[in-house]
Amino acid sequence: MKVVRICIAIAFLVTTAFLASPALAANEIHFGGAISQTGRYAEPAGRFVNAYKLYVDQLNAKGGLLGKKIKVTLLDDKSDKQTSIKLYEKLITQDKVDITLGPYSSGITDAVANVLERYKYPTLAPGASSGIIWKKGRKYLFNQNAIAQNYQRGAVFLAKDIGVKRIAIVGEDSLFPRQSAEGAVHWAKHLGIEVVLNENYPRKQTDFTALLQKIKARRADALISNSYFADAVAQIRQLRELNINLKIFAGTVGPGLPKFAKQLGNTAEYVLGFSQWEPRPEILKFPGMEHFIDSYVKRHKVKPNYHAGIAWVSMQIMSQAIEKAGSHDRAKVWKTLRTSQFQTIMGKWKVDENNLNDHDGLTFQILDGQRKIVWPKKIAEVPYKLPMPKWKDRAKN
Repeated sequence: MKVVRICIAIAFLVTTAFLASPALAANEIHFGGAISQTGRYAEPAGRFVNAYKLYVDQLNAKGGLLGKKIKVTLLDDKSDKQTSIKLYEKLITQDKVDITLGPYSSGITDAVANVLERYKYPTLAPGASSGIIWKKGRKYLFNQNAIAQNYQRGAVFLAKDIGVKRIAIVGEDSLFPRQSAEGAVHWAKHLGIEVVLNENYPRKQTDFTALLQKIKARRADALISNSYFADAVAQIRQLRELNINLKIFAGTVGPGLPKFAKQLGNTAEYVLGFSQWEPRPEILKFPGMEHFIDSYVKRHKVKPNYHAGIAWVSMQIMSQAIEKAGSHDRAKVWKTLRTSQFQTIMGKWKVDENNLNDHDGLTFQILDGQRKIVWPKKIAEVPYKLPMPKWKDRAKN
């Protein structure tokens, strides 16, 4: 009996050693990234996590890539730049991931890109839109989104369309909002609209009373807010509390999150926002959209917004690159990404010599609590409703 137990123990140790050995690792491709699962970016970045996991589960159900299962490790950078840098160092040098997944936000991506360059890890950047990131001579970070400088283009064109003469441009003092504001100024000048205020505010600011009063004093007709979620919500609420009436309020990230309209109710009505993509297959008509939307709804009981969409796209591109390269060898994958064109749920993807993809986003308006595409006109699902009605003419929440 003792001999039997010894044999069983030896067999267990041998099996365990095999499972932990390179033989098992050779049968999988290890993806890894640091995604903001807590902190200020947790709401949009959480949708990255949803899309990544859904894509990997479906891919593995079909046999994985090149006959290998996909393993994914997603760490929490807590919405902090320095934490993210350390986690990517860990993923690459300790966890030995084969492929890296990009983080959320332009600021964090810009910092992490230096790590990716040093270790030569080709990486898609679904969480970054600031064009300046790709003006630093980097080779291994690949853009897929419309750049921040064009986020407010649609809103400024609509402002021109309804006769707005004077606009105020504000935003958080960080990389993406500054780049978005730069674009808004460009488009306003291009269309002959006067910018009466262009001002940044501290990251954690919650009281915008003085800033909004300044906008009123400058007699602005429209407010272009280059904001995230909390600041955009605070601004539109305080505009109502102060009874400051504008013809347009246009946000960037905030209005695109489902909880924006849900939390604000009637106050969110008529707000403009930017989106990289919307779950409207009947309008955008890109292959694979219906499958992604249906799969996401089945698992999460809500339609995917553009944050989930761009994360899904990054997995589509990387998977196609690995398949085309016939290997997950990073040098081969990098070359394939540099030279190939791939079809995604956001359209065709192909980068230029600076690793920039040519993608145009769209402008939506919140109407009856739903995001409705209103610009560009060729894909608008409804006519826009502007100028915004005065607060006194709206129903109370």
